[in-house]
Amino acid sequence: MLKKIIKQYPKLTNYLLLTLVVLVSGMLFYKIISLEIIASDTGQEKYSILDKVIHKVRCNDERNIRLRELKPDAKYYRQPPRQYPTLENKKYLLQTNSNGFIAPAFINKNPDLQIFFLGGSTTECEMVDEKYRFPYLVGRILEDRLKIKVNSDNGAKSGNNSLHSINILLNKLIPFNPDIVVMMHNINDLSTLFYEGTYWNKNKVIAPIACDLKNKSKYIKQDQWSINKDWQKRVLNDPQQSEKMIEDFKQNLKIFVNIAKAKKITPVLMTQANRIESDPDFTNERGKEASKLYQQQYIKFNQAIRDVAKQENILLIDLAKLIPADEKYIYDVVHFNQAGSELVANEIAKSLIDFINKQKTTKKNKSK
Repeated sequence: MLKKIIKQYPKLTNYLLLTLVVLVSGMLFYKIISLEIIASDTGQEKYSILDKVIHKVRCNDERNIRLRELKPDAKYYRQPPRQYPTLENKKYLLQTNSNGFIAPAFINKNPDLQIFFLGGSTTECEMVDEKYRFPYLVGRILEDRLKIKVNSDNGAKSGNNSLHSINILLNKLIPFNPDIVVMMHNINDLSTLFYEGTYWNKNKVIAPIACDLKNKSKYIKQDQWSINKDWQKRVLNDPQQSEKMIEDFKQNLKIFVNIAKAKKITPVLMTQANRIESDPDFTNERGKEASKLYQQQYIKFNQAIRDVAKQENILLIDLAKLIPADEKYIYDVVHFNQAGSELVANEIAKSLIDFINKQKTTKKNKSK
């Protein structure tokens, strides 16, 4: 039958065979250039040749260090992606001042105390009304209780990890002469290292070295994390990679702390309140084994924050222990609703008031 068709339609047969050869060749070529290249121990490289070609074409040899901030003088209306039982389903206003800080910002011209908050979406608090976002609310509580003028300004951005916050501290906050800088990170650092393998990656949204010189989008949300099967296998099967993630995170925390200390700024670290640690059914949608490891790493990342705060002898605000793991305060797994933001603001204010009063007492004793 097949021989009869070939004899009867020789041109069609040749065309089909040629098409098949082209398809198979194309598939093989794609497979070859998509082979993952992973450095032996450094974790610095896990990109395919195709990834590198695309990056090269897109960047056109133009590169810059990205200051990952919200666009200055911008106004956004953000709506929850889906219904949550403890989150009002409406549009939430998020606007920034001329320096990209979340409004209300710099409400006092000559404050007695200048505080900045750094972090990702859990500090940004986009699904909370403006005057109830905890970074702003902390200042109002401190003003009321300490009877001084306080600016507590929000320099967070959704998707930021600790490397972005270090950059913001060094290149944006220092000229504003902060007295205190409070930083909260965990989940974004973990996801960066868990899925990308390194802070110095080529993810077009979070890479510290970028080539998108003009950002056309007013508000870019975090890309869905890519998954590299070979890298994932390595993470799951090699305990050293899990330990390296924690060590990389600790190093960034120490860099933040010591830059602040060098500039006579008081650094404060916060653990991340969450509903991940206590959830027996937690999933990161990457499979049971990956979800379990991710959860374990998340717990260890919060512990790493405690360890670094103790080692560096700085103030720790342990939100993971202070804020109940309840949807009454955390509407998904890490993000606060208004009730959660208000509770967080009060806990932070308590810790800062105690800290400030102790500092005053120490200074008085030294002057005697």
